[in-house]
Amino acid sequence: MRAGWWRSIRLLAVTVALLLVMLGAGNPALAVTKAPTGSATPTSRTASASQPRQAPAVPATVAVPTMPPDIQRILDRGKLTVAVLGQDNAPFFMQTAEQLSGLDIQLARALAEQLGVSLDITRSAQTFDQVVDTVYGQQADLAISKISRTLKRAQRVRFSRPYLRMRQGLLVNRLQMAEQAQGRSMIETIRNLRGEVGVIKGSSYVGFLKQKFPQATIVEYPTWEDIVTAVVQGDILAAYRDELEIKKVVRTRPDVALQLQTIALTDTQDALAVVLPWASSHLLAFVDQYLDTLTAQYTVDTVLDEYADYWATQNPPQP
Repeated sequence: MRAGWWRSIRLLAVTVALLLVMLGAGNPALAVTKAPTGSATPTSRTASASQPRQAPAVPATVAVPTMPPDIQRILDRGKLTVAVLGQDNAPFFMQTAEQLSGLDIQLARALAEQLGVSLDITRSAQTFDQVVDTVYGQQADLAISKISRTLKRAQRVRFSRPYLRMRQGLLVNRLQMAEQAQGRSMIETIRNLRGEVGVIKGSSYVGFLKQKFPQATIVEYPTWEDIVTAVVQGDILAAYRDELEIKKVVRTRPDVALQLQTIALTDTQDALAVVLPWASSHLLAFVDQYLDTLTAQYTVDTVLDEYADYWATQNPPQP
């Protein structure tokens, strides 16, 4: 009986031990294990993964001009520098008692206004070629000075689209022309023009005359007034220039109309344009854009009519 009792006790102990093991396996909370030193617990890994990643550093951006360089220089300076011939040439640029005025000056002021800067006019050049040289040497942002577009000049500078197109013309001494014609028609006489023809020194008409009238003798004068006087006095056969200047003489000098004859050459053209440095491509585009927006397109007759009052107040010197 005693032995049977001990067997019952041992069986009960085994049964309790089995129950404890089964309960521990089914409930993880009762199975406590120590994490190895240095290892992250599941809780710490979850917390680390939930933290936002830090954005990579953004490199500092390089400052760039707000405008193309050729325009930005003008804006930084606060003024547009325009080259104009030192001698007056109405109606394009002339000094009056009040201020410098004329068609080219009006255009220069408009461009400066559109850029939002002041206008600075430099008049150091004494010939048209020197005006072009001023722009080529970057001593001016551009030139508006009754400059003709020529291939020779285009090798060194840029030209805008023309703002005025004119024909070329001759102002001839009637008596000398009659002697040279010798019964031939005027057209034939002009086609084979000989004799001395006056042009302004350093102007595009020196080259035009060589090309158009190779048999004529070129005589260069410092001013147009000197040339007109020479034609009136019979010192030379003719003066060669654009039709505006030719027509202007007849309008402003009625006293010499009987001595002179004007001839417009229909197969020629003289295009006036703005001159810019060869590297100023964006400024060129700006100038062309402005010229395209002009509502009134200039012609020789409209320009002569617009400045008729100016010539009415002038007293040209008599030969």
